[in-house]
Amino acid sequence: MGICVILLKAINKNKSLYGSLKMENVAINHVIRKLMIDWNLKREDIAEILDEAKQKKISFITCLMQTKKIESLYLAKLLAKEFFLDYLDLDTLDTLQIPCHLLDKTLQQRFKILPLSQDKKKLNLVLADPSQQIAFDTIRFRTGLCLEYKITDEKKLSSLLEKVISLKSIVIHRSMDPKPDGDAQQDAINNPNLSIKSVANNDVTIINYVYQLLLDAIRKNASDVHLEPLQGRLTIRFRIDGLLYSSAILPKPFMSRVITRLKIMAQLDIAERRIPQDGRFQVKDKFDRDVDCRLSTCPTIHGEKLVIRILDSNQMLLKIDKLGMNEKQKNEFITALKSPHGMILVTGPTGSGKTITLYTALNFLKHSTVNISTVENPIEIILPGINQVNINPAIHLTFACVLRAFLRQDPDIIMVGEMRDQETAEIGIKAAQTGHLVLSTLHTNSAIESLIRLENMNIPTYNIVASVNLIIAQRLVRRLCDRCKIETPLPKEFIRKLNLITNSKIKTFAAKGCDHCTEGYKGRTGIFEILTLTEKIKKGILKKNSMLEIKKMAEKQGMQTLYSSALEKLKQGVISVLEMERVIKD
Repeated sequence: MGICVILLKAINKNKSLYGSLKMENVAINHVIRKLMIDWNLKREDIAEILDEAKQKKISFITCLMQTKKIESLYLAKLLAKEFFLDYLDLDTLDTLQIPCHLLDKTLQQRFKILPLSQDKKKLNLVLADPSQQIAFDTIRFRTGLCLEYKITDEKKLSSLLEKVISLKSIVIHRSMDPKPDGDAQQDAINNPNLSIKSVANNDVTIINYVYQLLLDAIRKNASDVHLEPLQGRLTIRFRIDGLLYSSAILPKPFMSRVITRLKIMAQLDIAERRIPQDGRFQVKDKFDRDVDCRLSTCPTIHGEKLVIRILDSNQMLLKIDKLGMNEKQKNEFITALKSPHGMILVTGPTGSGKTITLYTALNFLKHSTVNISTVENPIEIILPGINQVNINPAIHLTFACVLRAFLRQDPDIIMVGEMRDQETAEIGIKAAQTGHLVLSTLHTNSAIESLIRLENMNIPTYNIVASVNLIIAQRLVRRLCDRCKIETPLPKEFIRKLNLITNSKIKTFAAKGCDHCTEGYKGRTGIFEILTLTEKIKKGILKKNSMLEIKKMAEKQGMQTLYSSALEKLKQGVISVLEMERVIKD
């Protein structure tokens, strides 16, 4: 209680910052009490924040938000309750419809306030800190209007302000430019090597917007950026941890300019809009490091759809320990990699992390005494010390063609991006049988199904058992955020499904969401099913045993299925029940 008295005295001494209304003082008092109970804030913490607020000449609430000690959504709803204001979910707003012109941009950025609407006497606002009286006084003085406001999540508001102000700057630049497609600007847009600094110096807003968009995607660890033309607008979405999240909406006049800029960066034909194109480019991140980006275009009824795959090798730790395998799986994988010959197959659907597993294997095998060659479509990560070839079907440079060339290049290790057809599979099998270690991928749902897939390619059974050493099936699942995950009981239907007793001591956790994660999840980890082709399993395959029999045989020898591997991660508190059921189907 004593700290609240200290705070009230401080507020009364700084009325220019906090205002003199007793109701506000009482509200802040209640907020502090609640935070001390729910978030275990101590008196020393409150006093420290208060001193910092005085030094910075900002409100206590704003300073509290800057410390990021309290989850922004929780704080927003608490402030709404204590200040008797409505809470507004910003996800319900259309970015294009926000009338940001109603309020000066500097005021919006300074006080983190967005205008919602205006009539003759009143301006409606949304804000994060309702205690900053100086903001309300300044806006009333500037506009001459009464104010009504709602509370929202500070984290979401900051993000939305960036988007709205960026969008506004594009509109202003367009309206001020008497010749939008003039020579100077077009020359700048057509230069694929412009840096962020030169963009800022030349004030070429479209170029700046594209770079900021890419930097935002890199900062949020997005794997892909989707630019989707719809009727009258361009929707931009980021794929983060496997799921798509809306990022921005651009009006139609700027759609073609943004798309043109990206196509030029990837050195594509900007006049060709009828057929798909593929290209790649690099962008500097905030640490001045190169990040590889792969661009794919596809014509739709509303215009060209673009997808940018971000290949940030700076954030990729190509270590076997980081894949998510348990000790047994890791040892089986390493044993197979140390074999001088044979084939290792990685299987799973698109987006299951097969490429990272292969590159991790190559990084493990890389040494000055071995010759490693890869054939890919496309090359996703450039590894120094490895010979990487990108196929080009237009000039008949196919997987099979490159593989045949590799066999005349004295290779030790060969990586084939994908076993797509019989010819490629036959050459890969031949290489594995003639003293080479071959790594490749297949599109199947489980390790056992890969055997059927190879047979469907007309690969003889005896060649399969003679060459394949290991098959890995995998999926990627979102990891729970360690900072905010909450313990939760197992759903009854899940207990019944696993034949567990009701009082099972399995601890499970669920996603909550905080300032450090995306909806309660932070990053992804792998779920693996590793089938080692032992002599017993090879005999079973040669005897034409059913896949179910082969699976039971493998499980008896210790193979974990995808489902059992996911259950292990669930028991460890790494993933949630919902995420397990979303990705893994038994």
